[in-house]
Amino acid sequence: MLTLIGTGHVFRIGETVSFLVRQAWPDAVCIELDDFRFHILTGDKEAVRKDLEARGIDPDATHEERLKKSSPVFRQSAKYQEKVSEKNRSQAGADMVAAIGAAKSVDAKIYCIDFDAQESLTRMWDEMSRREKLRYKMSGTLDNMFKKRRVEKTQSDYNKDQEAYVEDMRKKYPTLVRVLIDERNEHMAKEIAKACSSHERVVAVVGDAHVDGLIKLLPPDLEIRAVRLWELMDQDRVMKLKTEFWESD
Repeated sequence: MLTLIGTGHVFRIGETVSFLVRQAWPDAVCIELDDFRFHILTGDKEAVRKDLEARGIDPDATHEERLKKSSPVFRQSAKYQEKVSEKNRSQAGADMVAAIGAAKSVDAKIYCIDFDAQESLTRMWDEMSRREKLRYKMSGTLDNMFKKRRVEKTQSDYNKDQEAYVEDMRKKYPTLVRVLIDERNEHMAKEIAKACSSHERVVAVVGDAHVDGLIKLLPPDLEIRAVRLWELMDQDRVMKLKTEFWESD
């Protein structure tokens, strides 16, 4: 049995994610993180030092100094997530922190199933055409100018039809969707399938844009219960979900 929870990394949904993970009573929890991000979010200072040293970054540098060492596209993404999270009275990655804490509370094995974030973003940028890069930069500028309105519109458009939204993004940003969604879906589906082959109950917590693609890639005979971001954002649906998970065996 796989419980697939689609989240948003900038929204205040950590408490609900934690509850659902715990009530699924998983033997294993797969999270959309690489080892480096996992070590940062869990506060494993020694592991973070080793990770930074392996990347040629001074482990005693400040967060701002580290960002300067990263690629421009990674810096832009990180700063944007931080700003939008603040607007939502949350912290970037709070959904993953909640999933990790819940997994530990039920003694579930934790699997990091994602590619290295910095490498993925850098490769995406390197492989983009000039036209796609220009469109990406313009979108970033508009996001900074109209943050709240743009985020709300994006979320509304996405909730109406998740698959259609991703396909529209594919037309505008083919490289972005290929590298950040398609290729990661293939990798994460393989990692989730591995976990499911050795554990009876598995929970996977991933960004909601990955859910439809993962379901198509996972083994057809795998029993999947999916929870979507729109459900986590709707308080009435959240109450029903909590009741359903609480009453399930």
